[in-house]
Amino acid sequence: MSVAFEDKPYPWKKEHTEIPEGLFPINVFHICFPDRSIIPPHWHDHLEWILITKGSFRVQVGPSSRELVEGELAFVGRPQIHAAYPTEEGSELYAVVYNEALLNGMRDLTELQHIRPLLSGEIRLPAFYSSDQPVTRRIRACIEQIVYSYQNKSPGYELCIKGGLFSSLGLAYPLAEFKAPPSKKDRQETGIQPLLIHLSNHFHEPLTVEEAARICCVTPNYFCHLFKKNTGKTLIEYVNMLRVYEACRLLQLHQYPVQEVAFRVGFSNLTYFGRIFKQNTSMTPSVYATRFKTRT
Repeated sequence: MSVAFEDKPYPWKKEHTEIPEGLFPINVFHICFPDRSIIPPHWHDHLEWILITKGSFRVQVGPSSRELVEGELAFVGRPQIHAAYPTEEGSELYAVVYNEALLNGMRDLTELQHIRPLLSGEIRLPAFYSSDQPVTRRIRACIEQIVYSYQNKSPGYELCIKGGLFSSLGLAYPLAEFKAPPSKKDRQETGIQPLLIHLSNHFHEPLTVEEAARICCVTPNYFCHLFKKNTGKTLIEYVNMLRVYEACRLLQLHQYPVQEVAFRVGFSNLTYFGRIFKQNTSMTPSVYATRFKTRT
């Protein structure tokens, strides 16, 4: 195991959402231990499909979370907070992250009636697609074709990928919710994003509501409302979730005892760490470490 993977904080936001610059802005991420074992909580201004290809993951999209198994999917709009962590050993997923530029520019009825409303938030696709929904199998085939085309890059692969992106959205579209256009106030409520970036690097450090509110340039009372509305969690619940995600990564390495893992991620009380860990993963830290064996 490399020292870089072991000791440096997980490159949460930057590494997972990196998309090559240029005329074809898309990237495909394979999430599997040990290179990447989780998608930690983060947000970005891209669209994303998550496909579980092995085992199961607890997937969060916005304030909702669900356990997804092999063959099931999640869709992430922009900019939605999302995350995924495995609930059994050997789990794998693919995340297809792409910029809206791949959907725009046609200036036809498709863009006017479907793409623009989706990007503006007037239309919201369902976040989760379970195996008992007939459309899931067809969307899964689209995403699998995108992953295959991206990995092999045969001549014309861009056409296959772009076709798959439109097909997947078209298949999900009949399930969409239609909403009023976001108000100016709604657009302003992205003010917690500087805080999310701060927390991704400093989750192990103490942070009061007053300090968090100052980062967001709002009052403490309004901050509590704003943060809960955007994440579905209180500040302490969200910080504890980040700490548990990092604890999961460290426990999979089998390099540190549970007590040291707790200290590294910001918990000073081992009993409290165990309780919070179980709330987030449905198992104790020691059981988690046993279930996820280090692979070489």
